[in-house]
Amino acid sequence: MRPFITNVNYHFILKQAMNAFYGAQNTNDEGVKNALRFSCIDKATAIFDALDSEQEQLIEEIFHIHSEEDLEKYDATLQDYLLPFPTIDDAVVKKLFPKAKKLKAPTISPEEMARLVFLGWNDTGAQKKFIISPYKEQLTGIQGNFTPIAKKGICAFCHENGRVGLFKADIKTKGNTDQYRAVGQYICADSIACSAQMKDCTKLDEFIGVLKS
Repeated sequence: MRPFITNVNYHFILKQAMNAFYGAQNTNDEGVKNALRFSCIDKATAIFDALDSEQEQLIEEIFHIHSEEDLEKYDATLQDYLLPFPTIDDAVVKKLFPKAKKLKAPTISPEEMARLVFLGWNDTGAQKKFIISPYKEQLTGIQGNFTPIAKKGICAFCHENGRVGLFKADIKTKGNTDQYRAVGQYICADSIACSAQMKDCTKLDEFIGVLKS
């Protein structure tokens, strides 16, 4: 079976596997346990447009996770079918951000790069954040001002509580090429940590869509 699971798919499927296992610990009713397992399997399956029989069988293995060891083995099996995030080098960065003349790709190990959902990094001197993410089946780059805030908050992308800041960019007002309006989201200051927590790309894709519209 060929790799078919993106990193964001992996995070979501593993979360459902954990929900099925740990949730089953809260009841002695086998009917309730099985209902929970089937529900988690349905949720994991639903993120794909289509699956062949082998792929379906892999997702359905969630039903047979009855121990911590089973969960660890399932995690390892999922990783065998991951689609790696594309390697981002200086040439890719130059192509996606042509106006940022001196911008370089961040230093990240190949192993860490392969497990990203999106690549993001901060230029603290310029108070900017750069993000590269698959969007409509091709790599897309967005950039904006980034202002950290003192208190923790919920990230708009990964939906986790942590250190966030306001990522803000200006876009042209429709019908008027001389006027701009600011759009922004509160997102994690640490984009690598944010990527590792992503279980759904909907909000990130929506934000990219707004900036690219």
